[in-house]
Amino acid sequence: MISLAIYFVTVAVSIFAIMNPIGAVPTLMVLTENFKHEERMKVIRKSILVAGGMIIGFMLIGVYIFSVLGINISDFKVAGGVLLFKVAFDMLQGKTSNTKLTQQEEQESVDREAVGIVPIGTPLLAGPGTITTSIIYFNSGSTTIPEKLIVFGAVVVVLIASYIVLSLSTILFKKMGKTGSLLISRIMGLLLASIAVEFISTGIISIVK
Repeated sequence: MISLAIYFVTVAVSIFAIMNPIGAVPTLMVLTENFKHEERMKVIRKSILVAGGMIIGFMLIGVYIFSVLGINISDFKVAGGVLLFKVAFDMLQGKTSNTKLTQQEEQESVDREAVGIVPIGTPLLAGPGTITTSIIYFNSGSTTIPEKLIVFGAVVVVLIASYIVLSLSTILFKKMGKTGSLLISRIMGLLLASIAVEFISTGIISIVK
């Protein structure tokens, strides 16, 4: 029971770190600068629904994608670990990873409701790193049914936590400012780099065996 609880915390912290809703607060504030409170809340709800749909959808069909493409989960762990390390390195430098948000996507997000889908919902929250992490945890060969349910529950909890964080974005931005959010992003980046190394090392060990 304790091991399952520890596993839940591990998965939840990992996904929260890569999703990094606190780091998304400055982008949300800039893109919704002239929005009314109700309009901003609509954007936030849409972004969480889009992110949740993307993450859960890929979690459920990830194993079938591997089967069709002939990919082993160990190979995916190594590739995913490299991607996560790149995202973590960008976070440690205090910038948004270009795997999460491109300049074109930022320029195209001028529609009031569209910003909830692109770039906030995806790729800012549900970017390649978040999706990769979720797929790896959910589809690892040793993952049992209870552990799969824990991963699913952890994703739901992180989405709820992200909704709360983004709902309090105005207050958080006033309290932390951009400097504070960048500091938290750096801490998240350090944690994420450790997770990336773990993915790479366990993936390589599995391949060698």
